[in-house]
Amino acid sequence: MNDCTIQLAALDLDGTLLDRTSRITPRTLDALAAAIRRGVVVLPATGRGLSALPRVVAAIPGVRYALTSNGAAVWDLGDNPLAAVRSRYGQPGPEPVAEPVCLYRRTLPAETARAVYALLEQYEGELNFFADGRTLKTPAGLAWSKARMARLLSTEAKQADDGRFTVLPDLHPYFEAHAGGIEKFCMFFDSPELAREVLPRLAAIPGVEVTQGSPDNVEATAAGVNKGSALLALAGQLGIPQAQVLAVGDSENDRKMLEAAGVAAVMANGMPSIQSLADIVSQRDCNHDGVAELFERLGLTGR
Repeated sequence: MNDCTIQLAALDLDGTLLDRTSRITPRTLDALAAAIRRGVVVLPATGRGLSALPRVVAAIPGVRYALTSNGAAVWDLGDNPLAAVRSRYGQPGPEPVAEPVCLYRRTLPAETARAVYALLEQYEGELNFFADGRTLKTPAGLAWSKARMARLLSTEAKQADDGRFTVLPDLHPYFEAHAGGIEKFCMFFDSPELAREVLPRLAAIPGVEVTQGSPDNVEATAAGVNKGSALLALAGQLGIPQAQVLAVGDSENDRKMLEAAGVAAVMANGMPSIQSLADIVSQRDCNHDGVAELFERLGLTGR
Protein backbone atom coordinates (compact mmCIF):
# COMPACT_ATOMS: atom_id res chain seq x y z
CA MET A 1 0.00 0.00 0.00
CA ASN A 2 3.00 2.36 0.16
CA ASP A 3 3.13 2.50 -3.66
CA CYS A 4 -0.31 4.04 -3.63
CA THR A 5 -2.50 4.53 -6.70
CA ILE A 6 -5.46 5.98 -4.79
CA GLN A 7 -7.30 8.59 -6.85
CA LEU A 8 -10.41 9.16 -4.74
CA ALA A 9 -10.45 9.50 -0.94
CA ALA A 10 -13.77 9.68 0.92
CA LEU A 11 -13.59 10.85 4.53
CA ASP A 12 -16.24 10.47 7.18
CA LEU A 13 -16.50 13.61 9.34
CA ASP A 14 -17.62 12.92 12.92
CA GLY A 15 -15.04 10.80 14.70
CA THR A 16 -12.79 10.79 11.63
CA LEU A 17 -11.80 14.02 9.89
CA LEU A 18 -13.19 16.28 12.63
CA ASP A 19 -11.99 16.33 16.20
CA ARG A 20 -14.51 16.54 19.02
CA THR A 21 -14.70 20.34 18.68
CA SER A 22 -15.46 20.20 14.92
CA ARG A 23 -11.96 21.30 13.97
CA ILE A 24 -9.45 19.73 11.59
CA THR A 25 -5.94 19.52 13.00
CA PRO A 26 -3.22 21.49 11.16
CA ARG A 27 -1.27 18.33 10.35
CA THR A 28 -4.39 16.77 8.82
CA LEU A 29 -5.09 19.90 6.75
CA ASP A 30 -1.52 19.73 5.46
CA ALA A 31 -1.96 16.07 4.55
CA LEU A 32 -5.19 16.77 2.67
CA ALA A 33 -3.55 19.64 0.78
CA ALA A 34 -0.62 17.45 -0.20
CA ALA A 35 -2.90 14.69 -1.47
CA ILE A 36 -5.00 17.15 -3.46
CA ARG A 37 -1.84 18.61 -5.04
CA ARG A 38 -0.95 15.08 -6.13
CA GLY A 39 -4.29 14.83 -7.95
CA VAL A 40 -6.31 12.84 -5.41
CA VAL A 41 -10.01 13.75 -5.32
CA VAL A 42 -10.72 14.27 -1.61
CA LEU A 43 -14.32 14.59 -0.44
CA PRO A 44 -16.34 14.48 2.78
CA ALA A 45 -18.66 11.48 3.10
CA THR A 46 -21.06 12.20 5.93
CA GLY A 47 -24.36 11.34 7.48
CA ARG A 48 -25.03 15.07 7.76
CA GLY A 49 -27.16 16.93 5.26
CA LEU A 50 -25.46 19.42 2.94
CA SER A 51 -26.41 22.43 5.08
CA ALA A 52 -24.58 20.89 8.05
CA LEU A 53 -21.30 20.44 6.16
CA PRO A 54 -18.87 22.35 8.40
CA ARG A 55 -17.34 25.52 7.02
CA VAL A 56 -13.87 24.22 7.86
CA VAL A 57 -14.50 21.31 5.48
CA ALA A 58 -16.10 23.32 2.67
CA ALA A 59 -13.20 25.79 2.87
CA ILE A 60 -10.49 23.20 2.15
CA PRO A 61 -8.90 24.29 -1.15
CA GLY A 62 -9.57 21.74 -3.86
CA VAL A 63 -12.54 20.02 -2.21
CA ARG A 64 -15.35 20.11 -4.77
CA TYR A 65 -17.60 17.12 -4.11
CA ALA A 66 -19.60 16.11 -1.03
CA LEU A 67 -21.41 12.88 -0.21
CA THR A 68 -24.19 13.65 2.28
CA SER A 69 -27.14 12.11 4.13
CA ASN A 70 -25.43 8.70 4.37
CA GLY A 71 -25.19 8.52 0.59
CA ALA A 72 -28.68 9.73 -0.32
CA ALA A 73 -27.09 12.62 -2.22
CA VAL A 74 -23.80 13.52 -3.88
CA TRP A 75 -23.11 17.16 -4.76
CA ASP A 76 -20.81 19.09 -7.04
CA LEU A 77 -20.18 22.24 -5.02
CA GLY A 78 -18.56 24.12 -7.90
CA ASP A 79 -15.93 26.81 -7.53
CA ASN A 80 -17.33 28.26 -4.30
CA PRO A 81 -18.19 25.36 -1.99
CA LEU A 82 -18.96 27.60 0.99
CA ALA A 83 -21.55 29.51 -1.04
CA ALA A 84 -23.04 26.22 -2.26
CA VAL A 85 -23.41 24.94 1.29
CA ARG A 86 -24.97 28.22 2.46
CA SER A 87 -27.60 27.88 -0.28
CA ARG A 88 -29.19 25.20 1.89
CA TYR A 89 -29.03 27.15 5.17
CA GLY A 90 -32.32 27.92 6.85
CA GLN A 91 -30.99 31.46 7.37
CA PRO A 92 -28.15 32.05 4.88
CA GLY A 93 -27.52 35.63 5.99
CA PRO A 94 -25.81 38.28 3.86
CA GLU A 95 -22.98 36.08 2.56
CA PRO A 96 -23.18 34.95 -1.08
CA VAL A 97 -24.89 31.72 -2.06
CA ALA A 98 -24.43 29.55 -5.14
CA GLU A 99 -26.54 26.66 -6.38
CA PRO A 100 -24.78 23.28 -6.15
CA VAL A 101 -25.35 20.53 -8.71
CA CYS A 102 -26.85 17.34 -7.35
CA LEU A 103 -25.07 14.50 -9.14
CA TYR A 104 -26.93 11.69 -7.38
CA ARG A 105 -30.00 11.51 -5.16
CA ARG A 106 -32.04 8.63 -3.77
CA THR A 107 -34.94 9.56 -1.46
CA LEU A 108 -37.29 7.38 0.54
CA PRO A 109 -40.58 6.53 -1.21
CA ALA A 110 -43.40 8.54 0.34
CA GLU A 111 -45.20 5.59 1.96
CA THR A 112 -41.95 4.24 3.37
CA ALA A 113 -41.14 7.65 4.78
CA ARG A 114 -44.56 7.82 6.42
CA ALA A 115 -43.99 4.48 8.14
CA VAL A 116 -40.59 5.61 9.44
CA TYR A 117 -41.99 8.93 10.67
CA ALA A 118 -44.91 7.22 12.43
CA LEU A 119 -42.54 4.93 14.31
CA LEU A 120 -40.01 7.56 15.37
CA GLU A 121 -42.72 9.97 16.54
CA GLN A 122 -43.58 7.47 19.26
CA TYR A 123 -40.29 8.15 21.06
CA GLU A 124 -38.85 11.07 22.93
CA GLY A 125 -35.64 12.43 21.49
CA GLU A 126 -34.21 14.64 18.79
CA LEU A 127 -35.95 13.78 15.51
CA ASN A 128 -34.83 15.55 12.36
CA PHE A 129 -34.69 14.81 8.69
CA PHE A 130 -32.82 15.93 5.61
CA ALA A 131 -34.42 16.96 2.33
CA ASP A 132 -32.84 18.67 -0.71
CA GLY A 133 -29.70 19.28 1.31
CA ARG A 134 -31.56 20.98 4.16
CA THR A 135 -31.43 19.90 7.80
CA LEU A 136 -34.87 20.28 9.37
CA LYS A 137 -35.42 20.54 13.12
CA THR A 138 -37.94 21.92 15.59
CA PRO A 139 -36.99 24.42 18.34
CA ALA A 140 -37.30 21.54 20.83
CA GLY A 141 -35.03 19.40 18.64
CA LEU A 142 -32.46 22.17 18.47
CA ALA A 143 -32.49 22.50 22.27
CA TRP A 144 -32.15 18.74 22.60
CA SER A 145 -29.19 18.84 20.22
CA LYS A 146 -27.42 21.51 22.27
CA ALA A 147 -27.99 19.53 25.47
CA ARG A 148 -26.69 16.37 23.82
CA MET A 149 -23.53 18.13 22.66
CA ALA A 150 -22.98 19.42 26.20
CA ARG A 151 -23.23 15.89 27.59
CA LEU A 152 -20.63 14.64 25.07
CA LEU A 153 -22.24 11.19 24.98
CA SER A 154 -22.37 11.10 21.19
CA THR A 155 -19.46 10.59 18.80
CA GLU A 156 -20.87 13.44 16.69
CA ALA A 157 -18.75 16.59 16.76
CA LYS A 158 -20.33 19.85 17.85
CA GLN A 159 -22.22 21.78 15.19
CA ALA A 160 -22.54 25.55 15.22
CA ASP A 161 -25.98 27.10 15.51
CA ASP A 162 -25.26 29.66 12.77
CA GLY A 163 -28.38 29.50 10.64
CA ARG A 164 -27.51 26.21 8.95
CA PHE A 165 -30.58 24.42 10.33
CA THR A 166 -34.08 24.95 8.96
CA VAL A 167 -36.03 25.29 12.20
CA LEU A 168 -39.79 24.77 11.90
CA PRO A 169 -42.43 25.02 14.63
CA ASP A 170 -43.67 21.58 13.61
CA LEU A 171 -42.05 19.14 11.17
CA HIS A 172 -45.34 17.52 10.18
CA PRO A 173 -46.64 20.11 7.65
CA TYR A 174 -43.32 20.13 5.81
CA PHE A 175 -43.23 16.36 5.86
CA GLU A 176 -46.71 16.01 4.41
CA ALA A 177 -45.81 18.41 1.59
CA HIS A 178 -42.48 16.65 0.84
CA ALA A 179 -43.02 13.03 1.95
CA GLY A 180 -41.40 11.70 -1.23
CA GLY A 181 -38.36 13.96 -0.93
CA ILE A 182 -36.81 12.85 2.36
CA GLU A 183 -33.15 11.89 2.02
CA LYS A 184 -32.68 10.64 5.56
CA PHE A 185 -34.31 10.43 8.99
CA CYS A 186 -32.06 10.79 12.01
CA MET A 187 -33.04 10.50 15.66
CA PHE A 188 -30.94 10.79 18.81
CA PHE A 189 -32.01 9.33 22.15
CA ASP A 190 -31.07 9.78 25.79
CA SER A 191 -29.15 6.52 25.81
CA PRO A 192 -27.56 3.93 23.53
CA GLU A 193 -29.88 1.36 25.11
CA LEU A 194 -32.97 3.08 23.74
CA ALA A 195 -31.37 3.40 20.32
CA ARG A 196 -30.71 -0.35 20.33
CA GLU A 197 -34.36 -0.94 21.23
CA VAL A 198 -35.63 1.15 18.30
CA LEU A 199 -33.14 -0.16 15.74
CA PRO A 200 -34.80 -3.54 15.01
CA ARG A 201 -38.26 -1.96 14.83
CA LEU A 202 -36.96 0.50 12.27
CA ALA A 203 -35.16 -2.22 10.32
CA ALA A 204 -38.41 -4.22 10.13
CA ILE A 205 -40.03 -1.55 7.94
CA PRO A 206 -39.87 -2.73 4.30
CA GLY A 207 -37.79 -0.60 1.95
CA VAL A 208 -35.56 0.97 4.63
CA GLU A 209 -31.80 0.91 5.09
CA VAL A 210 -30.96 1.39 8.76
CA THR A 211 -27.67 2.25 10.41
CA GLN A 212 -26.14 4.21 13.28
CA GLY A 213 -23.80 7.15 13.05
CA SER A 214 -23.40 7.08 16.83
CA PRO A 215 -24.33 4.59 19.57
CA ASP A 216 -27.16 6.86 20.75
CA ASN A 217 -28.88 7.36 17.39
CA VAL A 218 -30.70 5.61 14.53
CA GLU A 219 -30.64 6.66 10.88
CA ALA A 220 -32.88 5.59 8.00
CA THR A 221 -32.53 5.98 4.24
CA ALA A 222 -34.17 4.15 1.35
CA ALA A 223 -33.15 0.51 0.89
CA GLY A 224 -29.86 0.25 -0.95
CA VAL A 225 -28.88 3.81 -0.09
CA ASN A 226 -25.65 4.09 1.84
CA LYS A 227 -22.25 5.73 1.65
CA GLY A 228 -20.84 2.81 -0.32
CA SER A 229 -23.34 2.88 -3.19
CA ALA A 230 -23.04 6.66 -3.48
CA LEU A 231 -19.24 6.58 -3.40
CA LEU A 232 -19.08 4.04 -6.20
CA ALA A 233 -21.61 6.06 -8.20
CA LEU A 234 -19.35 9.11 -7.95
CA ALA A 235 -16.25 7.06 -8.76
CA GLY A 236 -18.03 5.80 -11.87
CA GLN A 237 -18.92 9.33 -12.97
CA LEU A 238 -15.30 10.39 -12.49
CA GLY A 239 -13.93 7.32 -14.27
CA ILE A 240 -12.02 6.09 -11.20
CA PRO A 241 -11.75 2.30 -10.70
CA GLN A 242 -12.98 0.83 -7.42
CA ALA A 243 -9.47 -0.38 -6.60
CA GLN A 244 -8.26 3.24 -6.53
CA VAL A 245 -10.92 4.38 -4.04
CA LEU A 246 -10.04 4.94 -0.37
CA ALA A 247 -12.64 5.21 2.39
CA VAL A 248 -11.84 6.38 5.92
CA GLY A 249 -14.36 6.01 8.74
CA ASP A 250 -15.07 5.01 12.33
CA SER A 251 -18.68 3.92 12.82
CA GLU A 252 -21.50 1.72 11.55
CA ASN A 253 -22.74 4.22 8.98
CA ASP A 254 -19.31 3.88 7.33
CA ARG A 255 -19.55 0.09 7.00
CA LYS A 256 -20.90 -0.07 3.43
CA MET A 257 -18.44 2.61 2.29
CA LEU A 258 -15.49 0.71 3.76
CA GLU A 259 -16.73 -2.54 2.21
CA ALA A 260 -17.13 -0.87 -1.20
CA ALA A 261 -13.77 0.90 -1.32
CA GLY A 262 -10.61 -0.61 -2.73
CA VAL A 263 -8.79 0.44 0.45
CA ALA A 264 -10.59 0.58 3.81
CA ALA A 265 -8.99 2.69 6.54
CA VAL A 266 -10.44 2.94 10.07
CA MET A 267 -9.63 5.28 12.91
CA ALA A 268 -8.06 4.23 16.20
CA ASN A 269 -11.27 5.45 17.88
CA GLY A 270 -13.42 3.41 15.51
CA MET A 271 -15.94 0.83 16.70
CA PRO A 272 -14.34 -2.64 17.04
CA SER A 273 -16.85 -4.04 14.54
CA ILE A 274 -15.69 -1.43 12.02
CA GLN A 275 -11.99 -1.87 12.72
CA SER A 276 -12.43 -5.52 11.74
CA LEU A 277 -13.18 -4.37 8.16
CA ALA A 278 -9.99 -2.36 7.80
CA ASP A 279 -7.01 -2.82 5.55
CA ILE A 280 -5.29 -0.29 7.79
CA VAL A 281 -6.12 1.14 11.24
CA SER A 282 -4.62 4.39 12.48
CA GLN A 283 -2.61 4.51 15.68
CA ARG A 284 -3.85 8.03 16.41
CA ASP A 285 -7.49 9.02 16.97
CA CYS A 286 -9.56 11.84 15.47
CA ASN A 287 -8.26 14.31 18.06
CA HIS A 288 -4.62 13.54 17.30
CA ASP A 289 -4.02 13.62 13.52
CA GLY A 290 -5.40 10.16 12.75
CA VAL A 291 -6.35 11.02 9.16
CA ALA A 292 -2.96 12.63 8.54
CA GLU A 293 -1.25 9.50 9.81
CA LEU A 294 -3.29 7.33 7.45
CA PHE A 295 -2.61 9.56 4.43
CA GLU A 296 1.11 9.51 5.21
CA ARG A 297 1.23 5.73 5.67
CA LEU A 298 -0.68 5.24 2.42
CA GLY A 299 1.73 7.45 0.49
CA LEU A 300 -0.82 10.14 -0.37
CA THR A 301 1.29 13.02 0.90
CA GLY A 302 4.56 12.20 -0.83
CA ARG A 303 6.31 11.66 2.49
